[in-house]
Amino acid sequence: MDATDKQAVFAALSYLLSYPDEEWRNERSEWQNTISHIQHKPLQEQLLGFLNDSAAYSPEELIETYVYTFDFGKKTNLYVTYFNSGEQRERGLELLQLKDLYQQSGFQPIDKELPDYLPLMLEFAALAELEKVKAVFQKYLSNLAELKSQLLENESIYAALLEALLIGLAEIGVEGTVQV
Repeated sequence: MDATDKQAVFAALSYLLSYPDEEWRNERSEWQNTISHIQHKPLQEQLLGFLNDSAAYSPEELIETYVYTFDFGKKTNLYVTYFNSGEQRERGLELLQLKDLYQQSGFQPIDKELPDYLPLMLEFAALAELEKVKAVFQKYLSNLAELKSQLLENESIYAALLEALLIGLAEIGVEGTVQV
């Protein structure tokens, strides 16, 4: 996966894992076009597959699915450090470390999400130096694999996005004992 694909894949994943509001729906065709230019065919197919699957949902159904999956599921939320620490004090240290890494990399998130919010982490991954991206995601690879596993267990359409993420991470050299 070259640098252009890296940027497109992680930016697309950030978008696709974001709350599917009206703005999300309005940008859908632009993202479909961006994804169709990704050279890595398995990643392109996963991302386009999700877009096609999500098109079968009404806007309300997709929002309901998103909220049910990510906002109410303790095992399927998008706050990556939560899998390690839950609401414990140690999580605060992890959040601070992520925030510091973002600042050192010149990444200034504009939304008010916590630094371990997966779409925000993916936005960082699209823009940051490869080694910093690898370091962050290597640390949380097992958490992402667990999220994928839970989404698969729940038969969620979002499982395809975690599969794509794990493929993309393997392509940039994030390795572990996790199967993708």
